[in-house]
Amino acid sequence: MQFPGQTFHVTQHGIGSTPIFPRARDCETFLRYLREEMARSSWVCLGYALMRTHYHLLIRLEKPTLSSGFQRLNSRYAAYYNREHGRRGAFFERRYRAVLIESAAHRFEALRYIHLNALRAKACKRPEDHVWCDFGATMGLLPPDPIVDPEVSLAEFGEDLDEARRRYGIYLREADVRVRRGQTRV
Repeated sequence: MQFPGQTFHVTQHGIGSTPIFPRARDCETFLRYLREEMARSSWVCLGYALMRTHYHLLIRLEKPTLSSGFQRLNSRYAAYYNREHGRRGAFFERRYRAVLIESAAHRFEALRYIHLNALRAKACKRPEDHVWCDFGATMGLLPPDPIVDPEVSLAEFGEDLDEARRRYGIYLREADVRVRRGQTRV
């Protein structure tokens, strides 16, 4: 069930670890399709990262359109990709995966996970170096991103955007809370 105001961490992988974003042009096309679907489906994107074989989106619904919107977005991108790369058949591994974000703490962790994904995958040395992620723009290190409004995505870190960025930066660098509490080794 979907309700306005719910937030989801959505991921999608290519079939058999197929690269779904092998070229910059593919990333640009997907982001254009995403912007168009955000307008059509009344979504607010709080964060995103495009990786070579998958993507991560943090989406807040304004209308219950998650299923229909992702069916359109993924079908449209798969058709584009198959046409551009001379392939046929299934493109995505399975239906997208959407995890309901159930608390502010869960949302913060999902956003941190998305923003650090490329760094953990060793695709970059710093999170702001991954150009197919909103992190650099959200933190004010790069020009504004038309997909994510940092005042919305960082609102709970402070009313003043500079302060919210500073607090989020501290949170981003914070060790896993389970490690601090001695619950696990990460």
